[in-house]
Amino acid sequence: MLSNQPFFLEGKDDRACLMLHGLGGGTYEMQFLGEYLHQKGWSVQAINYQGQDRQGVPMPASTWDTWYARILEAYQALAERYRCISVVGFSTGCPLSLHLAYEQRVDQLVLLSPYMAIRHQWYYLLRLEAYVSSIGQWVESVPSRNKPIRDPEMRSMANQAAHFTTFNLATVRSAMTLIAQVKSEIPAIQTPTLIIQSSEDTVVDPPGAEFIYHHIGSATKKLIWLHRSDHIITLDYDRETVFAEVGAFLD
Repeated sequence: MLSNQPFFLEGKDDRACLMLHGLGGGTYEMQFLGEYLHQKGWSVQAINYQGQDRQGVPMPASTWDTWYARILEAYQALAERYRCISVVGFSTGCPLSLHLAYEQRVDQLVLLSPYMAIRHQWYYLLRLEAYVSSIGQWVESVPSRNKPIRDPEMRSMANQAAHFTTFNLATVRSAMTLIAQVKSEIPAIQTPTLIIQSSEDTVVDPPGAEFIYHHIGSATKKLIWLHRSDHIITLDYDRETVFAEVGAFLD
């Protein structure tokens, strides 16, 4: 079963991995990947962000700086104990991971389904960000659909584990503010980076992965495309590929 509780799994050596979930998601998105890395010897910690750490309807408003404060606290505690600190971000956890790598020493960076823009559908006159920034000022929240996972068994498990059935639009706007800042920071980031993105992602715009790949300052970088999964690639049909690629990169 999937759980949305924070977890820490003590490893065998001096390597630690901090895992950062997506907007309105939670640690359940990182659970199976975290267990896989722990079996390979890593100490693994996954946290829930302030404002997204308890179940509620509707999803409460929160801001990226409060999420980052909790992330920085967790990072500093790990850095005091472990020689090697890697960060694995999923979706909104990716710009948060990039900002952390910009400000702190991160040995390796893994970005899964990075949220740099919402996927634009042809039937919308404007990009969804424009609606969130305009009419979204007068709308507190919108319903969220089933979790974007093609595997029906995993989708059912994720729906049961998730905290929220809505998205708070003020929180989405804060994430957009973070992304705008991180775009200017990416060229200065020298951390070796792995990016994994599905072409079938219905949530984030897949070209965002290419933007990071082409603009990040790291000399060591790799972009992998998947084609069978939706957004939550850590739980979908390509999850075993994700686990193997992340494990190989971090090793």
